[in-house]
Amino acid sequence: MKRAFAQVKKYWLINLITLLISLIVGGAIFCLMFFLRDKTIVAAVDGSALATVIVLFLGLLLWMHHLGAFDTFAFGFKQLGSMLFAKEPRRDGKYQEYREQKRIKRANSSYNFLAIIVAGLLLSISLIILEVIYRTTI
Repeated sequence: MKRAFAQVKKYWLINLITLLISLIVGGAIFCLMFFLRDKTIVAAVDGSALATVIVLFLGLLLWMHHLGAFDTFAFGFKQLGSMLFAKEPRRDGKYQEYREQKRIKRANSSYNFLAIIVAGLLLSISLIILEVIYRTTI
């Protein structure tokens, strides 16, 4: 956990930009739902819910990628590409070597998924506020 916070501090500008972009994407999804529908509180709640779900799932998928959940697929596609398109003979590495290289590379990453998850949590706060407003107006 300390390493994650150290990496977030180290790459604070990248994480801030990622947070802002995530909030802008969530706001764009909200505006799209709100303005394309009938501009009521129900449309606002739906737009906020959709934006929250999309941003949170994107953050969770990036977290899973950081943990190495998709390494098998990436290694397979890399091997397939080298079989089909390489002009020189293949030099296959082992999956364990590939995974270890990725683990070392990820240890020095910026933990962008944390900024996206925080943006999703901020959007969920707006969802809760809009839901409370909706429930009190019924």
